[in-house]
Amino acid sequence: MNRLWTRLTLAFVVVSLIGVAIVAWLANAAANDQFRRYLTRQEISNQDALIDALAAFYAQTGSWDGVAAALGNAMPEPANARPGFGMGQGAGRRGMGWGNATFTLADANGVIVYGARSGQPLTPAEQADAAPIKVNDNVAGYLVMTAPGRGILDQAQQAFLDELRGNILVAALAAGGLAVALGLTVSRALTTPLAELTRGARAFAARDWAHRVRPNGPREIAELAGAFNNMAESLQREETLRRNMVADIAHELRTPVAVIQGNLRAMLDGVYPLERSEIATIHDETLLLNRLIDDLRELALMEAGQLTLNIQPVDVAASARAAAERFSALAEARGVILDASSASSALYALADPDRLAQILRNLLSNAIRYTPAGGWVTLAVAQKNDVIEVSVRDTGPGMTPEEAARVFDRFYRGDRSRARESGGSGLGLAIARSLTEAMGGQIGVDSAPGQGNQFWFTAPATNAPVERGR
Repeated sequence: MNRLWTRLTLAFVVVSLIGVAIVAWLANAAANDQFRRYLTRQEISNQDALIDALAAFYAQTGSWDGVAAALGNAMPEPANARPGFGMGQGAGRRGMGWGNATFTLADANGVIVYGARSGQPLTPAEQADAAPIKVNDNVAGYLVMTAPGRGILDQAQQAFLDELRGNILVAALAAGGLAVALGLTVSRALTTPLAELTRGARAFAARDWAHRVRPNGPREIAELAGAFNNMAESLQREETLRRNMVADIAHELRTPVAVIQGNLRAMLDGVYPLERSEIATIHDETLLLNRLIDDLRELALMEAGQLTLNIQPVDVAASARAAAERFSALAEARGVILDASSASSALYALADPDRLAQILRNLLSNAIRYTPAGGWVTLAVAQKNDVIEVSVRDTGPGMTPEEAARVFDRFYRGDRSRARESGGSGLGLAIARSLTEAMGGQIGVDSAPGQGNQFWFTAPATNAPVERGR
């Protein structure tokens, strides 16, 4: 009973049966009423003699005065009248009996002159069913036949009405059965995709990351299934990244630890002398290990939204020039020309000055590292609409579209064979992306094999701060 398809089926059945019962009851009542009205109209159409007699009476008297006595004494007996309902025997105050019906007579204004409601006007329904009595092409009155009651119908008429009621009952039962079948079909059609979604959720709970559901059923449920599949793909991708990240972290940590452990073991075994140069090598590895740990912590804080930023108006051009000065010696040592001449005009953006300098250091160090001797690294700052854009362009080997799409991923290196000294830890660009997005900007790269790289990032532009007088 607690299953959704069972409840939906019961709801469909109950609502459908109630609707069928109401429709059957209304249809039966309408059929009964319409059949009796039909009999009434048939009685009127078959009583031309009565209408002619009433017309003759009005033509002779000029009014309907005395019509009651005339109806009791002078009117002809109809051919199909039954005993007890003839002219002479049923003409009391309840109305003249004629065949299977009684009748009411009204004048030209619709006021009853003979019948149970003498002196009252005809109802609109009676007026609609009334047969006009014409004298010299003028309407002198109206004859209204009253529908016969159940006891007045003859055997054939009652049998027809009973058969009609039986057909209505059969149709109601068939409609009810169809409603039950339709309700079951619809409920199963609605709940089957939901059951498949449930199985998909359970599969993911069991770490079956490749499981997908078919987007079928109504549009809303199909859209839900599509959203579930998108979520599944995102979770699978994140799980893959998580596993890769754990493996990369283990790899990055293992290398300096292995170097430290190997050198210490060599010193303990007397292979390496206990000298300052050997201790300095171990110290360098500890610095590398500490830098990697700091990068991982910083990246985790940024992705968790817990990194504190000091957002303020910053002269981005001045920060770019300062970063270029710090890297000028490294560029000269590698035979690379570093050009920051286009970053001369003051351009202000809302950013954290320390984090902005960190992004510039990452981009410039990568550009100088991968630019061959004799190449160029160009640092430019420009305002584009409501953002300040900083670009670092190099004349290095460039990247393929696949490499460019992954260059901001954690621990990604285009060439895995590079040593750590030349390739870095693979976290710098991931940190640069997180910092840029945390400050409300965007970061990207334009690259092609053999045409160098152009890394760029943006920050929201702002006006120069107003200096207060002392």
